[in-house]
Amino acid sequence: MTRRFAVLCLVALAVSCSSSGQKSAKASDDANAEFVEPSNPLVKARLQARVENIKYQRGVTLVTNLERIAAYGETAIPVCLRGIESSDAMTRMGCAWVLGRVGSPKTVPALESLLQDKVAFVRFEAASQLGTLGARSGYRTLVEGLKSEKLEYRFKCHEALRELTKQNFGFSHNGSAESRAVAAKRWEAWIDKLESEDL
Repeated sequence: MTRRFAVLCLVALAVSCSSSGQKSAKASDDANAEFVEPSNPLVKARLQARVENIKYQRGVTLVTNLERIAAYGETAIPVCLRGIESSDAMTRMGCAWVLGRVGSPKTVPALESLLQDKVAFVRFEAASQLGTLGARSGYRTLVEGLKSEKLEYRFKCHEALRELTKQNFGFSHNGSAESRAVAAKRWEAWIDKLESEDL
């Protein structure tokens, strides 16, 4: 996904989100073991502080912080893997965004664990980032977002699906409930076909 689109979606979600809720599934501790902790204690402390600050940030401040974390590349992965286990939903969402930006396929299982998160915007961000890593496992979660009562969730999920798949199926995030339901069924049928072809 383009950087501009990703930033717009993250800002839209950050403005509309609360930071409550617990995730229902945790990333495996084994996933952390695959990545080397930063060898420089100062770098590790800076990364940890940036991740801890996510819960207090919104808008441009949040996006700037997440981009700075992502700029550390794979060095940021262990800290973000711990971050997706946070009790704070904004932290989980932000760390999912960073993992997608860093782009390591090894983080796919950790992001997939967030597809069961109790907080919708965390699920949607994880699903979107899975797509950026080439995994289709988040597509159904994004289609779930097309049915949301919240316009900003519908927008984010449709834009992510459209960007990732180059499909549209006539969905409009601000269309009527009936037209959205018809288009969501088309998305579901397309994903069913995609999955059957993979078997």
